[in-house]
Amino acid sequence: MESEAPAASTAYVGLLDQGDEGEGRTWALKELVGPNSKGFTLIKAVPQCPSTTVPLVDANHRVMGLIAYGDSTMAQCAEEAAELMRELRPEACFTGKGIDNRRGHFGNLNAGVAHGGGRLHPANITNTETNAEVIDKLINSTPFQRLSGYATGIFKTWAPRLYEYCSSQYERLLSSDDSFIRIFDNSVMASAAFNFGPRTVCIPHIDFGNLAFLWCWIWGLGWFNWKRGGHLVLWDLRLVIEFPPGTVAAIPSGVCRHGNTRIGKKETRYSFTQYSSGGNFRWVDHGFQTEEKYHASLTAREAEEEQVRKEGRWKMGLNLFSTLEELGLDT
Repeated sequence: MESEAPAASTAYVGLLDQGDEGEGRTWALKELVGPNSKGFTLIKAVPQCPSTTVPLVDANHRVMGLIAYGDSTMAQCAEEAAELMRELRPEACFTGKGIDNRRGHFGNLNAGVAHGGGRLHPANITNTETNAEVIDKLINSTPFQRLSGYATGIFKTWAPRLYEYCSSQYERLLSSDDSFIRIFDNSVMASAAFNFGPRTVCIPHIDFGNLAFLWCWIWGLGWFNWKRGGHLVLWDLRLVIEFPPGTVAAIPSGVCRHGNTRIGKKETRYSFTQYSSGGNFRWVDHGFQTEEKYHASLTAREAEEEQVRKEGRWKMGLNLFSTLEELGLDT
């Protein structure tokens, strides 16, 4: 993980995804698993009663991500969230990258505070008045509040150091500008994406603008045969994971190429993700100013110290992950 992950030299973001692996298209389950396939390993869903969390572990026993299968209560919450997205979808307007982007062809709305995509500093993601109303209804609804809080509970339990780092940096960011909007009071993730489908099937991609070592939370929602489609695909790990509606995954999406398998033409799949831009963290670390101003302000010694921090940031990030031994799971 130390040398192979496609992180930028600063480790604030991932490297620009060239889209070589995955051929820039969607994939059917049979193309990845089984005879005459890509030879991926299929991970089957764990029974949902009680809720079960499956860690994704590296060679050093660090938990680099996880899959959480909720119980019947969370499954019901996820269905209510999907119902709300289905109800509100006709009210939203999707144009340009809101319908066609490098992740696939489906309706998409984003909210929160982000840095990147042409922004010179962190700013609230802007939407049309109509779309902003749709987003507000989703964010303030009971189902999405519960999904967000559930993910936060898992985050605190499985990666407490990473959670505290993210929380501390986010609070500093919010305190720096009263105009910044915290979209979920029960989350330390700065932004969220609502993928309205109606058939949300992602092309293999890396969300390289996200903090390279931070988890992105991905919920699968909707009505589809999850034994046949909608699987989470982790291309670098060669894994295909059954992903029933109401399942949430946490992966470092800034360096981990991922997507999902196709669903039926008459099926519906939505998704809800929470993430944080790497640029937000860089802005906080560099005194809430541009890179040019920050580096111009450094003395020679401070510049040397910054270079040391830069070279050690990826390792610092890896050390924020918990090991199985720390979690009492090493056998």
